[in-house]
Amino acid sequence: MIRKAIAIFSLFLLLVPIAYGEENVIFSVPQKDYYFLVGEQAYIPLNITNLYNKDINGILGYTITQEIKSGPVHFSSSNTKSTSFQISKGNSTINLGFGSSDKPENLSVSLIFNYDDKGSKIVSIEDINIHFVENESDKQNKANPIQSSSQEASATQQVTDPFTQQEQRIAQQEQQIQQIMQQMINQQYVVQTPQQVSQNNPPNQDTSSLKEEMQKQVQQQQQMQQQFQQQIATNQDFQKANQELSGLGYNLTSLSVNPSSNNTGTFTVSYEKQNGDKASIQGEMSNGKMKSLQIDTAEDRQKLRDLLSQSNDFNKYLRQLQDDGFKEVNSTFSRENNTTALQIQYENSRNETAQINARFVNGNVEHVELVREQERNLYPVYFMGVLIPLLLGYIIYNKFSGKKEQRKLVRENIPLQEKNFDYREEAGKLVEKAISLYEEKQFKDAYGTAAQALRLYLSYKYGLKREVTNSELINYLKNEGVEYVKFDRCLQLTSLVEFAKHMPDDDDFEEIIKTIKNAMKDGK
Repeated sequence: MIRKAIAIFSLFLLLVPIAYGEENVIFSVPQKDYYFLVGEQAYIPLNITNLYNKDINGILGYTITQEIKSGPVHFSSSNTKSTSFQISKGNSTINLGFGSSDKPENLSVSLIFNYDDKGSKIVSIEDINIHFVENESDKQNKANPIQSSSQEASATQQVTDPFTQQEQRIAQQEQQIQQIMQQMINQQYVVQTPQQVSQNNPPNQDTSSLKEEMQKQVQQQQQMQQQFQQQIATNQDFQKANQELSGLGYNLTSLSVNPSSNNTGTFTVSYEKQNGDKASIQGEMSNGKMKSLQIDTAEDRQKLRDLLSQSNDFNKYLRQLQDDGFKEVNSTFSRENNTTALQIQYENSRNETAQINARFVNGNVEHVELVREQERNLYPVYFMGVLIPLLLGYIIYNKFSGKKEQRKLVRENIPLQEKNFDYREEAGKLVEKAISLYEEKQFKDAYGTAAQALRLYLSYKYGLKREVTNSELINYLKNEGVEYVKFDRCLQLTSLVEFAKHMPDDDDFEEIIKTIKNAMKDGK
């Protein structure tokens, strides 16, 4: 989580224009504690009052503190970033985004604004707490305003060079780790006898290894992330794309990066207008060069919708759905090179669903199709309608032909065939294949194979015993009273990655594989 928040602000720092320095400024936030659901974006409104008769320029910084746990060692990891910032005279409000988290955790945020007016002055707010929780009932948002106004900055509060700050943070973290490790060693010597100490020398080596591992986690990961973000922000192709979106009124809201080195990896930058329109830039960089870059805007999506509305096939399918009481409930776009796929979901009052799929190539409508969920659900009925007469004919034939031995063999072959198919084993093979594909950086195939493994296992475990779509499986689990939320989340995430709506993420993929393995383990 903290890496995602750092990523957002890191790119923000690199893209915001530099402003230069100038008294009574007041910061306030409505609450001290903010609660968000896991996966939900964390936004905190910062209210600003500028009592000067002019705009104030200065440096706005923030610090996020997260507790890191690794075995028996606990310590806090803090990351500080700053950017030039202008405060308009009068009252204003800005929303500070701190990313999201894929698991429950707590963060502490401190804000500080440093500016110059006959000496250095600061406005600071400390200990704003962000809580990511799993259930809506865990939210405890209560009004508890915090306010701070300008004061003279002490020598220790002066803004220093960011590279010096980074070196100081690393040194402090190393010192903190060293102190914790020494405390652990001292505790071992206190409780153990000399004989036990001589027998347990290896734990000192383990402690040293643990220390090195934690240092790499704190330093190398941050360094690689920051260097990769620097590569993105200074790339001319990205800067051009960013300026294009800024010119259309979009503001940067989040950044998701997945680097494999300091200059190679994938990323997604999200933007939003004040009216709620969203846009994104998705890219892949290799050895410092932009390998691919795709811009997706609300304007582009509207152009495609307008183009689709001129299609005879689309209008025919749309009239069919409207005549049956269907209304549009959602739509998703996915892009790959010069091809764009559009899926428009519909639903009626009977909770029946349908979907119109359209494919655009080089800005032209290439293909349009209608898929009705209820029609797919009737396949078993059609199948039974054909199968029952065949079975009746077969029974009559055997009854009068006297071929009882043949009937016996047929009955034995059916369970024998099912017995030979070990769905749990097959699902396990697909999981291992997905992991192998991910390690080979074939991310889309890896996510697709993981989804296939989950559908196969759940379909056979709960009696469907056939290949099903994501929506068919989830609807079936709902009707059967099976806890489906975690499976639905996994399948939705795999679909987003397959259709290039979400960038691959190590933590996300690990969580999907863990969910599948746990389901298979619980089913034994």
